Amino acid sequence: MSDFDNEKTGGQERPDYYQPNQNEGQTYYTPPQNEQADNNTTYHYSYAGKAQENQESYSNASNYSSGNGNYYQPPQNDNKQNAENGNSPKPPKKKPSAGKIVAIILVICAFVAAVGIVLSTAGVIDNSKNSQNNSSTSQCQDSGSDVKTNDSNSVQTKDSSGNLTVAGVAKKVLDSCVGITVYSEKQASYNYFYNYGNNDGNNSSNSDPEKSGEGSGIIMSEKNGKTYILTCAHVISEGTKFTVTLNNKKEYDASMVAYDSQTDIGVLSINATGLQVAEFANSDNLAVGEQVIAIGCPGGLEFMNSLTSGYISALDRPISSNIGYDNKCIQVDAAINPGNSGGALFNMQGQVVGVNSSKIAATEYEGMGFAVPSDTAIATANSLIKSGYVEGRAKLGITYLPLTKYSNYSAILSALEEKGYKNAQGTMVINSVDGSSDLASKDVKQYDMIVAINGKTMTSTDVLTSVLADSKPGDTVKLTIARIENNSIKTSTVECKLMESKGDSSSQSNSSGE
Repeated sequence: MSDFDNEKTGGQERPDYYQPNQNEGQTYYTPPQNEQADNNTTYHYSYAGKAQENQESYSNASNYSSGNGNYYQPPQNDNKQNAENGNSPKPPKKKPSAGKIVAIILVICAFVAAVGIVLSTAGVIDNSKNSQNNSSTSQCQDSGSDVKTNDSNSVQTKDSSGNLTVAGVAKKVLDSCVGITVYSEKQASYNYFYNYGNNDGNNSSNSDPEKSGEGSGIIMSEKNGKTYILTCAHVISEGTKFTVTLNNKKEYDASMVAYDSQTDIGVLSINATGLQVAEFANSDNLAVGEQVIAIGCPGGLEFMNSLTSGYISALDRPISSNIGYDNKCIQVDAAINPGNSGGALFNMQGQVVGVNSSKIAATEYEGMGFAVPSDTAIATANSLIKSGYVEGRAKLGITYLPLTKYSNYSAILSALEEKGYKNAQGTMVINSVDGSSDLASKDVKQYDMIVAINGKTMTSTDVLTSVLADSKPGDTVKLTIARIENNSIKTSTVECKLMESKGDSSSQSNSSGE
């Protein structure tokens, strides 16, 4: 059992943040009923809806054709408009005499004749120059003749330095990009992760697998007559049946190998050989400002292998996974849409540098997508193929939420700072303890907070994940636990023997690896 210290206030009145509800007898920290609204929410981007459903064309959309009813109107009669504005209409002008009209016509004819002579002379000069280059330019000949086009206007796949252009990258990599269709035994939801629509209003259950989503994937490797498809865990984690569609539209039934929710990486396999395998780069060599290309299925397979381009906005961005772990991701401004999840992020050499996973989806944000670095993705995928889980990964055996997810986190941080834990923004609130965890036998319970590990204050969640990454199952770590009871904060140090993490990964085939 841990020995929580009982701090005394020396008779001094506690500051207000110890009593957020201003009611005697209430504890200082109680989890709010609703988590704090988080504008920086990231959404995974597999597709679970119909792209064209209820979609209007721009020409028929009322906001584009008429706006407020006065966006476009034909010109009004000047006199009528002046009268409506309270002005008197202008009197009609007198018609010019016939003599004046004749004089004007003669002047115009003389001017046109003069211009014609000048243009004719200029045309002779231009034609004489163009006659030297008529093999490389378009010509429009006299009546009835065909228009000749410049046959040299082909797609440039390399620039003047010999580097690939965007078109060159696309030509090189498209055959290594695939679409994934996911089927589930349970009722399909079609919700984009935002509760958009449903499965055509059909709420009946069906024992046969139903189409529940679509995503993207990358042809990763081939071994023993099988081809492995790299994708995101959240694309396939709820599926029971899968199909993989190649760039040439050929379809294969696929089997789940395994997935790892901590890194959001998953692997499928298909019985095929001789397909184009993607080339992977070392993501550690990336630089901010480097141009990248995202390829995937935004809106599902209807728009399969759509390409968007952009730049690396930042590296090592901490993005929370579905189960609370922070992963260091690549931030890009290339457009990421529902269905892009699991698709490749390429550099300008046509090499995979990341796996597109999520984006910040809020009206005040634009162009903030995130990809799992290729080094992380490949290491995870290889372990999943071999063992069905990520080998050698250590964990505490808890689930948690970041303290910053709670509405009263600022007050708690202030209180922790008074106890010597400065800038403890990475504090983790324990949500549950696994029965097989070493912590299950210790004085640790729900809503306790991890404020330090091995003496290091949790200035970010990276402090914990870095310690775990450098540890192995069986190692022991020291956790500083903060508990709030009876309007006071108490702390203790707890030792925890790390257990092996097999994640919440699932393996439906090849669980022993190959």
